[in-house]
Amino acid sequence: MRLGRLDGRVRYGFAAVCTLLLVIGGRLVQLQGLDHNNYAGAAAAQRDNTVELNALRGTITDRFGTPIAFTSNAQDITADPHQVAPTARAHYAKVLSPLIGQSQAAIVSALSVKSRNAVLATALSPVTAQQVMGLDLVGIYEQATTQRQYPGRTTAANIVGTVHSDGSGAAGIESEFNSVLAGRNGSRSYAVDSSGNVNPSSRADTKPAVNGASIKLTIDQNLQFVAQQYLNQVVPESQARGAQMAVLDAHTGQVLALAASGTFDATNPNTINQDEPIDPAVMSAFEPGSVQKSVTFAAALQEGQLTPQSLYRVPDSIRTGGVTIRDAWDHSIQTFTATGILAESSNVGTLKIANRLGPATWYHYEKLFGVGEKTGIELPGESSGYVPPIQDWSDSTFANLPFGQGESMTVLQLASIYQTIANNGVRIPPRIVQSVTNPDGAVKVTQQPKGIRVVSSQTSKTLRTMLESVTMAGGTGVKAAIPGYRIAGKTGTAQQPDPAHGGRYSSYKNWDTFAGMVPADDPQFVVAIMVDNPAHGVEGGDVAAPLFHHIAVYEVQHAQIPPTGAKSKHVPLEDCAGQDRRYLPANVC
Repeated sequence: MRLGRLDGRVRYGFAAVCTLLLVIGGRLVQLQGLDHNNYAGAAAAQRDNTVELNALRGTITDRFGTPIAFTSNAQDITADPHQVAPTARAHYAKVLSPLIGQSQAAIVSALSVKSRNAVLATALSPVTAQQVMGLDLVGIYEQATTQRQYPGRTTAANIVGTVHSDGSGAAGIESEFNSVLAGRNGSRSYAVDSSGNVNPSSRADTKPAVNGASIKLTIDQNLQFVAQQYLNQVVPESQARGAQMAVLDAHTGQVLALAASGTFDATNPNTINQDEPIDPAVMSAFEPGSVQKSVTFAAALQEGQLTPQSLYRVPDSIRTGGVTIRDAWDHSIQTFTATGILAESSNVGTLKIANRLGPATWYHYEKLFGVGEKTGIELPGESSGYVPPIQDWSDSTFANLPFGQGESMTVLQLASIYQTIANNGVRIPPRIVQSVTNPDGAVKVTQQPKGIRVVSSQTSKTLRTMLESVTMAGGTGVKAAIPGYRIAGKTGTAQQPDPAHGGRYSSYKNWDTFAGMVPADDPQFVVAIMVDNPAHGVEGGDVAAPLFHHIAVYEVQHAQIPPTGAKSKHVPLEDCAGQDRRYLPANVC
């Protein structure tokens, strides 16, 4: 028998072995070379655990450092439902409910989910969380978090705003400066065994959290609180729809208070009225009415077209631009001084002065005072108000504008006009952020806007003297007066457009206003007020002027502003020749 040759079989076997070795070698190269990072990462993920380190959101304070919003440490309470026996759920719910503020039914429902993680309560105080953990319930855990606190609740809520459930800014300063306040979260990674226990021999990798910067506002929290209280009081008393107020430092334009009635509770976003603006004092514009006459008089004084005692023969109505303009009261032709026209608030007399100025000159000063432009305040949603561009005017437009109809502004813009008069003719755009303090302690002070010269110092002083007559006998704003202090200001009563009658001005719906300064001869602060459609006291002198009195009395005492001791200068309001002066107020003639 001949034996077969073996060299062929050997060759085939050797080739098969070589092929197998190549496959194995290629796989090893893939695992240890090309896919090394992927597999190493997967293995590390099975060994490592990472937790987030929460950055503390920055504090918001008033001008004196009193906290208005701050962040505190808190604890979330969670559960692993797989570790809680179904028969134990009712017991867990019974003992947990009074501590975490959730119903027993809600707790049982949370413990019944198939997930390994159920949130039972969020942002509990550390004390409460300690009480929960002291129950030693299997499967119940705590997790560090933070909670935003607003100790004043409604006080300055319209300014500060609030945060979303994830801690980000939702409104107001919280929203506008979210990136400044938020900071940056950190993390800590550490090794664990297969059971999730920390490996004590491993090294933790920590990226520290960077806390947010703190913001100091210009407002005085005490003044803000009092302003809100007075506004909340005047609304039901006068059966108004609402009321707003702005208080400015006369020399810097800084906002000392910016308030509205019915402000929400910052600790409970559910109290926000979705149909109303968060901060009406900067978001809602209204027609100012006669309080705006100060712009017309400032322009006429600056242009040298009148003096406080210039005389004007004024009927109770005048036909111009195809419309009839009337005074608020019936009277025969009277000879008023320019001061009398302002003090007694004659629309016809004001229009006579404006017509002499001319539309172009009047419009020029209107824009210098900032009407129809945003102030640039560091708050979201600011309204610019509205003054129609002069090229769009009809024949009747200029018949209404000089006494504050046909244009609109916010109460902050109104306060800015009077800040200009108080500051000797220099307008300082209002600001509400005083400084920002970084986590390292570095302080960045807000740059004060450059002043805008609107009228001369002498014009402002003269106008302030004329405005004092408004709060004296014979004027429309006597209820704003403060004994011992010289008060300069102006009332306003603006008719509201009535949609039910084609947008025509209503005969009974009004915006009542007052704006003024204290003391008149050395102004320290300015107050502007708007009351929306009061049913009782339908003129600015009846509702807004007394409100000015109350807040101004508080502020002169709170800020320790003494009277100057100087007497108001008497300026006649009318030429009383041929009239029986016994029946006229003392300063009228």
